[in-house]
Amino acid sequence: MYSVTIFTFMLMFLATSAEDLSCPPSNSGTTYVKLKDAVLCNYDSSVRPVVNHQNATSVSFKLILKYFDFDILTSTFSVDAWLSLYWRDQHLTWKPSDHENIKNIYLYTYQIWTPDLSVYNLANQGEDPELISTIRCMVNYNGVVLCVPPIHMDVLCVPNLSKYPFDKQDCKLRIGSWMHKGEEIDIVADKSVVNVDDLIPNGEWEILSHSTVKHKGVYACCPNNTYPSVDITFTIKRLAGSHAASMVIPVIVCVILTLIVLSLSPVDKERLIMSYVNILCHFTQVQYVAWQLPLKGDNMPLIIIFSRDALLMSLFALLFTLIFRNIMQRKTMPPGWISAIVSGIISCKPGQMLLLSDYSAKEAAAAKGEEDGATIVNSNTSSTVNTQDWELFGKLLDKIFFVVYILTYFIMIVSFLP
Repeated sequence: MYSVTIFTFMLMFLATSAEDLSCPPSNSGTTYVKLKDAVLCNYDSSVRPVVNHQNATSVSFKLILKYFDFDILTSTFSVDAWLSLYWRDQHLTWKPSDHENIKNIYLYTYQIWTPDLSVYNLANQGEDPELISTIRCMVNYNGVVLCVPPIHMDVLCVPNLSKYPFDKQDCKLRIGSWMHKGEEIDIVADKSVVNVDDLIPNGEWEILSHSTVKHKGVYACCPNNTYPSVDITFTIKRLAGSHAASMVIPVIVCVILTLIVLSLSPVDKERLIMSYVNILCHFTQVQYVAWQLPLKGDNMPLIIIFSRDALLMSLFALLFTLIFRNIMQRKTMPPGWISAIVSGIISCKPGQMLLLSDYSAKEAAAAKGEEDGATIVNSNTSSTVNTQDWELFGKLLDKIFFVVYILTYFIMIVSFLP
């Protein structure tokens, strides 16, 4: 009798426990609420949504890009987008025929299981890396869940400014599960993983291309598990119009100013004055460019190298102006080799056109030692002709210097072009 009593008590206890574990009936009269309560009954949002825990949950995503920006000063690539996610939750299924043919319901992300997709290369590693915020998701009767959370990502992207302002940058988003292994969550990137149809144009950058690569994520620390991630790489190009107007054009103007200075005669005071002004313009340009760009890394911008070299060339232009000015104003007799060089140059028609444009034909004949029917008997005239060799020699060096500068600037400009 005692055993029967104990057995009866145990049956009553189990029946009461089973009744407590069952879901209470919904008091609402709407079918939608009854369906939602039934679906969420005994649902655990912390458990991965598979019946067999050995099966991986496939999570597909697409990035609907809305806006992007790139800050070279902070090396930050910013993206505003909608992240379209869908996966199958085997615990959220029902028969539409049992619920007035309702095929979709809408649940908040905190009510259901969501993948912990995160950004690995955030600019601020102290921020929460998870991408899914609190929003409503659509759940289909067959368990397919669709969530489209709006996201903002600031990721690290170290710029290569060597071709500034005609530079291109490659910036990467690395997305993966924060805690789950690849054997638990399989990240699937759609073929057209990035959609730019609704992209708001950026006033400084444009997207040239984008590519997607999935990494298996095999590491030496965990050879038996994988931690996959998806890399989305954007190739962006700077819209260089305003930058060219504010930086490139002034450099070209400084180059032209240097050539104008060198086209003047070294003995002219105007050339000396313009040389000082030219150096000041170059120095100001270098300071302005250096102020605008972050001077970090191994890849120095070519425009800074160009401006620096142009400044040095303007300094050399002043130095050689003073040297040529001193040579051309000498009154002593020149060495024989200088007279021989001058005589050889002006013995041909191109040399006369180059060096003797300011002299008479008689002085030219006297300088090259040719007799043209006129006998030079005045010693003062002979001395003047000999001292003119200094002036002609200085003028020759100045012309050679001018040609060298043109060739040097041409090489510099070609190397700077994108």
